[in-house]
Amino acid sequence: MPIYKNIEPENVLISSFKTYKTFTFTEVDSGSGLYAIPIIKGTDSNLYNFSTGTADSKTISASVFYKVPTYHNINQLYYKDITNIRGYIDYINGVPTSSKGVVEYISTDELDNTALPFRRPYTRQLHNTGTVIAVPQKFYGECIQPSSIRLTDNSTDVTYILQDDGRGNIYDVAYSSSYASKTPDANYSGSVIGNVFYNDGLIVITNTGSYTTVGTGTGADGFTLKFNSTQTIYEREYVCVVDENEYQHTTNKSLKVGYSSSVAMGPFKSTRYTNTVYDKFPYRMMGWSTSSYNTNGYNIGKKLLGVATHSEFATYVTSIGLYNDERELLAIGKLTKPVKNEKELALTFVVRFDTN
Repeated sequence: MPIYKNIEPENVLISSFKTYKTFTFTEVDSGSGLYAIPIIKGTDSNLYNFSTGTADSKTISASVFYKVPTYHNINQLYYKDITNIRGYIDYINGVPTSSKGVVEYISTDELDNTALPFRRPYTRQLHNTGTVIAVPQKFYGECIQPSSIRLTDNSTDVTYILQDDGRGNIYDVAYSSSYASKTPDANYSGSVIGNVFYNDGLIVITNTGSYTTVGTGTGADGFTLKFNSTQTIYEREYVCVVDENEYQHTTNKSLKVGYSSSVAMGPFKSTRYTNTVYDKFPYRMMGWSTSSYNTNGYNIGKKLLGVATHSEFATYVTSIGLYNDERELLAIGKLTKPVKNEKELALTFVVRFDTN
């Protein structure tokens, strides 16, 4: 009687759904791993003669972040050129916008002092300074949920409340109307003041005006960041069918002739259990030492008790194991109570569990 039975493809269903969890952190949450660091473009000498001993840096929880290298990493990955940058590109929804949402500009290569043409989205512009707020992946999961970010900053006398627009742009809630209508005032209040890169858990404040200190304060002058994480959950459903007259044989050794639950197993003799295995039927276990039993061990035997050979005898299903092709147990489903396996009836069990 085979112990294993294949599950047909039509009896396997895998469906997915998104889940979201809200997190709220401050800059002083111990051990969270969330940090905010100011970044600066620096000068040519900062790059040619970079030294960790003299470089401008910020230390957070014993980790040192160098402002100039971090600036150039952020610029290269997210801002420098539209053909290579990461993250969602919003050409038209930022404030202000150009006719095509793209800006062509000339940038000087810091290493060889050559002028090179680049193109960037209008909504992305990294000036000579900025602030990077990084969220650990263990909190944001697959990505930060768009339109879920709310950053409250108290680094100045004015409390700033910043949100994302769901398209990768950060704006000030106080100017929601002008931002939505794309009509910033003369000082560009109500325009894009930063960007969020949802898949990487990064928020970059790029505005060099009133928002320069956002994310740089501590304590009463610190900030609070609220966002939703995203995680895909896969619901796996396996339909397991027991046909008529299937699985009618028991492997319960308490139904074997010769079984006794009162047998005390003594200590093993090292000279006897060397190379000895705990084998299949008749469950012969070799090599323990006791004067009450011979050295051949306790032999349960193969024969079933009479009750197990009766025509009315039936097995009960208590659990269902799911195995891979190598017969390795991957999951096990436990029934709330044993189910009688009637010979004349087919049974269907559904094993359902979630993975991410």
